[in-house]
Amino acid sequence: MKLMCTYLFAFVFIVASVPASAAGAAQDRNVLRQQVHFERGRTSTVIKNTIRRGTTHEYLLAARGGQTMIVHLVAKQTSFTIYKPNGGAAIESADGVKDWEGSLPETGEYTITISTDARSAPYTLETTIR
Repeated sequence: MKLMCTYLFAFVFIVASVPASAAGAAQDRNVLRQQVHFERGRTSTVIKNTIRRGTTHEYLLAARGGQTMIVHLVAKQTSFTIYKPNGGAAIESADGVKDWEGSLPETGEYTITISTDARSAPYTLETTIR
């Protein structure tokens, strides 16, 4: 009886885990996450890509508090949001915009998230840190 309960528990655990795993995998397929690096001696970088409806592109970059960040996005029906380090809230003036310049409030890894309403949208993202 004890062995049967163990098998039943294992079966229920496996069955309950499958939908959660599938949902997590589906979510990861809809997010492109990329670390942004600047070439030696450079303060800006340009990224060209294409985004599709239902996906997000996340660009991660490290910066120090007090530095100035400038972000410019060239694309139709596409915008970006900049998030503070450590899963922080969006920078208020950098939410759903195409251009932003401002002083960074803290040191850490910022996330620039791009989204679109278009079926498919090519874009150019220029990022500068000074």
